Amino acid sequence: MWQFRVQGAMVTATQVGRGDLGVGLARLIHINALACDLNRVVDYRTKQLEVRLLASYLDAPSAGAPLQVDHRAFVASSRHIRGFVTESSGLGMLTAASEALFAWDNAAHALHSFDALPGGMLSGYQSGGVRPDLLFHLPGGRVAGEARGRHRRAKTLLPTRPLAEQKRRLQELALWSASHRDHAYFMSWVWIGRSGVAVDIFLSQDQRWDGALDARWKRQSAGDQWRFPVEEDPLGQMPDGDPEPPPATPSTTDALQLVMSVPVAAPTPPRADPLSRTGRMVQRLYDTAPELDAELADIPLRGTWVPADALGPAQYEVLLAVLAEQPPPQAGVRERLARAEGRFDACLDGRLLTVVRSAAQPPPAWQDLEQVLLSPA
Repeated sequence: MWQFRVQGAMVTATQVGRGDLGVGLARLIHINALACDLNRVVDYRTKQLEVRLLASYLDAPSAGAPLQVDHRAFVASSRHIRGFVTESSGLGMLTAASEALFAWDNAAHALHSFDALPGGMLSGYQSGGVRPDLLFHLPGGRVAGEARGRHRRAKTLLPTRPLAEQKRRLQELALWSASHRDHAYFMSWVWIGRSGVAVDIFLSQDQRWDGALDARWKRQSAGDQWRFPVEEDPLGQMPDGDPEPPPATPSTTDALQLVMSVPVAAPTPPRADPLSRTGRMVQRLYDTAPELDAELADIPLRGTWVPADALGPAQYEVLLAVLAEQPPPQAGVRERLARAEGRFDACLDGRLLTVVRSAAQPPPAWQDLEQVLLSPA
């Protein structure tokens, strides 16, 4: 973890913390399912395809364990697929970082994608240009989060000096913050390499973090330090790994979609909040998901289990399901992980439910899911 500050024409970034960052595979898949471009068609079938592909490349041996990747398959894949896995990992690590650093809890505080802000918040943010990925709501105010990453070919997973892309993005985010009344923000930068997955967290040096940061992440003394000019021309620096590729193009997705076809159920009357763009997106997923003969807390669901078998025999099966309406109050992140430990990895956020289980184990009982995910009455 790094904190940076601007002094004159120089930026100084100081390492202030280091540790293992646990990432739940269900949470990572869940966040990516919510990260939709609402200007495009939202369809459950394509979301399920993305889930199948993502869970085939990634692995978390237990809920909250460090994230791993099938590196051999990763480097053998096309640039578009590597970009999809890297970008998806970045969003998951960004969310895990917010939970670890700020003790952010989705059961108590909201999370929004900048592509799906509620109608009442749209006027507070510019619609075009540079903007972060996610908006976390903390007791002390809103914090924007930016997720970036790349494949690293070097033997050491973490670089010893900042890359031009990192410096440029930090400067762009600083300008975005200044144009939004000094909005709080942080950036996660994921590295995928032969030795595993790691992440650099960048926080601006600000008194607002003093009470928000979890003290367990702070070092007793400052670590390494990077210094670089504010207006450096990055064109002369060549990256030591793959540049961050764009997400998979529609043609790639269309081709992959032929692998698995899911029957589409007839739409039902919407029950989403008309002011919530995320609510409308979730309703579209519900309308296009297959029927599921099950209920959670007496609420019908739609969706289906999918094996993560894009690269061979599945280690996991994943359920991406949508409830017909908002569920009762949900358990917090830490409580949920403690309840589910050793059994399955599950995440419930609003109406969207994601469950990851070992392919060798039977699906969890719905009563067990209720006990893990919902707060006691």
